[in-house]
Amino acid sequence: MSELEAPRAVRALWAGSSDAPRRGPKPAMSVPAIAEAAVTLADEQGLDAVSMSSVAKRLGFTAMSLYRYVDTKDDLLQVMLDRAYGPVTVATDPDADWRAAAGDWARALLGRCQAHPWVVDVRMSSPPLTPNSVAWMDAGLRALSGTGLPPQQVASSLLMVDSYVRSHVRLLKEYSPDGLAAWSTRLRGVIDPGATPAVWEALQAEVFDDAPADEPWPSDDFTFGLEIVLGGIQQLVDP
Repeated sequence: MSELEAPRAVRALWAGSSDAPRRGPKPAMSVPAIAEAAVTLADEQGLDAVSMSSVAKRLGFTAMSLYRYVDTKDDLLQVMLDRAYGPVTVATDPDADWRAAAGDWARALLGRCQAHPWVVDVRMSSPPLTPNSVAWMDAGLRALSGTGLPPQQVASSLLMVDSYVRSHVRLLKEYSPDGLAAWSTRLRGVIDPGATPAVWEALQAEVFDDAPADEPWPSDDFTFGLEIVLGGIQQLVDP
């Protein structure tokens, strides 16, 4: 395969079916089936549990059978992400207000990432190449194109919004509401208010303790941060 050619597994997703194996009889396997098995494994056991051999075992095949469709672990991660993101779940109206459209895009992406939190831990060697991933990028670019900014700034703005969503999901993974409440209680027992007055004031205001009972935590924090990000983009639109 040429270095400028998309990996075989990625091409299979664009084609809508798996490429033929390089040699020998064709196993009862496909790139979408491999991706689904890998996503299920990551959902159940975490990203570290995913390997060529573990995915093959779940499908009832050997690792060598998997390599007939997916050449590398990096390619496996690409098709996993495509499966996890799924089709774009937000409509893009070219006449809609760009800020509302970008906000809808960010919240839709947040939903997909919360459904599969391990996606934010995937480290890829290239930007998106697979159909669903590219469709999400396209929807985000179209939402932000309403700003009227130059294409490079539109792309940079999308990267900033995307990065914000992913960093928020990482916080959700690392700090649960119960964990933060316990942390703040422990910290109150050892902190010196005079040495760190700003932290003490935040603790006294219980800013780390509140979590909506009927919503994924912390939805208010996500909206607050998103508005700051979009407000920064607004400054480029209306300097």
